[in-house]
Amino acid sequence: MAREVFKKLAEDKKNTIIKSGICEFSKKSYSEASTDIITRNCGISKGILFYYFGSKKEFYFYCLEKALERLITELPELEVNDFYGIIFSFIEEKFNLCREFPEEMRIVNMAARETNSQISERRNEVLAKYMIKGKEKSAKVMGKAVAALNLKEEANTEKVTAAFTLYIGAIINKYLEIYKEMPGQFFKQSEEIKAEIRACMDFMLYGVVKEESE
Repeated sequence: MAREVFKKLAEDKKNTIIKSGICEFSKKSYSEASTDIITRNCGISKGILFYYFGSKKEFYFYCLEKALERLITELPELEVNDFYGIIFSFIEEKFNLCREFPEEMRIVNMAARETNSQISERRNEVLAKYMIKGKEKSAKVMGKAVAALNLKEEANTEKVTAAFTLYIGAIINKYLEIYKEMPGQFFKQSEEIKAEIRACMDFMLYGVVKEESE
């Protein structure tokens, strides 16, 4: 019931409270994050915060899910139809979302590294749920990209799509690991990341795409 009261607050008030929570949880571990700082920054009492959410734990997960929703929002249909255009347009849209919501990106990054046993099980469930959504969208985009290729007759479209998806995921994860302590730096490497993705895609395409003379 109290959560329903929160939902009925004016949008600017709700956004201020959520922003304050995401900001604090994005900079500190769950244990170190302070509800005193959160409530002071958004201009409410701790009693009011706990009235709305019941506990620090519930508010933490509300903020984490809100951040994930913003980062995995449904993107507009791509206007390009060539293989690399489809892939890089999608990647750039994802990068743009993270640039638009840097604190949301940081809270997700902090959550992935969280070690507090009180929240680890639920944290894993929340991240896994949104990871599945992200993979489903990526698979859809990659399927469209592969459909734009002139594959050899013996090539298995499903396996080619899965392989490309794994390649891209592995490359992006490599850079995320390198810059996990400074995620903002990740986006400064976007051209380097795309160049490596293209090199890997070219390597795979060499064995599955028909030559124009065939």
